[in-house]
Amino acid sequence: MRDLYFILEEFLKKISVDDAVRVFRELHNQENVSEFKLAEDLRLNINTIRNVLYSLHAHNLVYSVRKKDKEKGWYIYYWTFNMPYAKELLLKRKNERLKELRRCLTEEEDKSFFKCPDNHVRARLEEAMEHDFKCLDCGKLLLEEDKEKAVAEIKREISLIEQDVVEIENFKIDFIKEETKLKKPKKKAVKKKKPYKKEKKKLKKKVSQIKKSVKKDRIPNIKSEPSHSKGGILKKIKKKVKRLGF
Repeated sequence: MRDLYFILEEFLKKISVDDAVRVFRELHNQENVSEFKLAEDLRLNINTIRNVLYSLHAHNLVYSVRKKDKEKGWYIYYWTFNMPYAKELLLKRKNERLKELRRCLTEEEDKSFFKCPDNHVRARLEEAMEHDFKCLDCGKLLLEEDKEKAVAEIKREISLIEQDVVEIENFKIDFIKEETKLKKPKKKAVKKKKPYKKEKKKLKKKVSQIKKSVKKDRIPNIKSEPSHSKGGILKKIKKKVKRLGF
């Protein structure tokens, strides 16, 4: 039985550019791999690596995170192969192919087909009769296909794909989490600056003076508006003192 990696590599050859399989083999059991490291390990130039990665990304088979290089000042992309989505995509494609093959199998078993000796055309019985069983391209006589051989070939492919589906469904993904991100450095906590001792003393003295004035029911130079009442002024001073941390 073919394993998932073999099935996936076969699939990548069909949908992606050259070197996609090599990049997959380098990425599949790692996460957040620098594109420059990939280029170095595979001995390919950076533009070739990026073309492969962009091709895979177009099918959502890889994803990346970006991090700024402190020394050089530019951004570097770190790539991870999206195995959960790859598994889902493979299952979808395999099941679509199974559905198509089962339809073809029913048609092959129920109908007769005629074929040109030089493989120019293939036609159903009704279509062959309309053209007197002659090939429209070369004029040669159409020959009836061996139904048993065609049916056996379709059944063989169906069996192979069914085995692939079982293998894909049973494959467990436990080494990479989707959308893994690079760990960001923790920010250092900024300590709040405490007020100077002289400022504290001045404010305490001011609060003490206002309290005495309130008790004696006299605050100099205070207007009669509600916002400048004795209680209001004292409240504002207390808030300021509390905000400064004592």
